Amino acid sequence: MERNHFILNAKSILLILFLVFTGCTTTNNSSNDFNPEDPYEKSNRKVFEFNNKIDKLFLRPVTDFYDSATPEFAQTSITNFFSNLDDIGISFNNFLQGNVLDSMSDMTRFFINSIFGLGGFFDVASEMGLEKHSEDFGQTLGKWGAKPGPYLMLPFLGPSTTRDAFTFVGDTALAPTLSLNDSGARLGLISLDLINTYSAFTGIADIESQDRYAFLRDAYLDRRKFEVNDGLSEEDLSQDEDFEDF
Repeated sequence: MERNHFILNAKSILLILFLVFTGCTTTNNSSNDFNPEDPYEKSNRKVFEFNNKIDKLFLRPVTDFYDSATPEFAQTSITNFFSNLDDIGISFNNFLQGNVLDSMSDMTRFFINSIFGLGGFFDVASEMGLEKHSEDFGQTLGKWGAKPGPYLMLPFLGPSTTRDAFTFVGDTALAPTLSLNDSGARLGLISLDLINTYSAFTGIADIESQDRYAFLRDAYLDRRKFEVNDGLSEEDLSQDEDFEDF
């Protein structure tokens, strides 16, 4: 129980430590370079460089070995397995957002893939036409009107915002892997999930840009806006609001 409690609060603890550290550093930003979405940019860039070093020294060698040692079909099956488990939390968040039909579809996907997809290693539900959704508690709070808050680059964990960082606890609480009684199996599944997920995004880390930090920050913030708004642009949203007012 204590181990689970630590894992659930790890991201929040890192966030609190980060905010304490940045409290004395953000005042040095020049007004010409100030980005209202990234008030902690000076410290965020330091964390970004730290993460890059961890990536080169540890994460990249591990994922390179994983890619070379694991056949593509096996990687696909592993991705399907964890994606199937994610449908539980996705269903819950869709329900909280008022998307009842989508929530029911998500749970149907989970049961179909768990039974007929051999525990989720095969995505039978998608072949049957059941759409895969992607919802998390940060998106749920966004739908409820919570603002994202400042952009944050967290140690080890990467891009986030204050809203997304704190809601990590809610999402992690729904992770079935944490309910396993065997600590060894739990740690093994969590590690495999992280390695498999990181392997899929190694191409993003290799993007060449004059300012990789700014590129990744803007890409992350745009993607989160897209996800919270279900793909609608700000213009589309304003038109919907005008229609409702009419």
